[in-house]
Amino acid sequence: MGNYGGIQENALNYFNSGYNCCESVVIAVCEHLGLDKEIPQKIATPFGSGMSRNGSNCGALNAAFICMGLIGGRKSNKDSRDISYLPADRIFAKFREKYKSTCCCDITGVNLRDPEELAKKKEWMHNELCGPLVQQVTKWVLEEIDI
Repeated sequence: MGNYGGIQENALNYFNSGYNCCESVVIAVCEHLGLDKEIPQKIATPFGSGMSRNGSNCGALNAAFICMGLIGGRKSNKDSRDISYLPADRIFAKFREKYKSTCCCDITGVNLRDPEELAKKKEWMHNELCGPLVQQVTKWVLEEIDI
């Protein structure tokens, strides 16, 4: 397995420049793989912030699933789903073990639809929680690619 620090840093830089958690992971992985990022980035947009600020599935985790689809998604209904399902499932299990939940609202403890609450916790959430989480998920995706 390789050293992913530079790619993880790219994901964090995207996150710090205004891309959401899902977009940041997807863009960094696409760049690493030499894939066109425009369409995957567009697909990733509504999956950030717990699925459009709904506090549901973590956007970075959603990005892992998008990436596994980009890498191993089926080209026909006769192809096996396992090429994308199995690595996505491994990332899901690691994520749930580390963060104890897959839901953004559980992980952050923040109601993303409450502007006052979000304003109070946004800097902490961005820098201390979600930024490192974006880097961690990026690493897990890259590890699966290297297997």
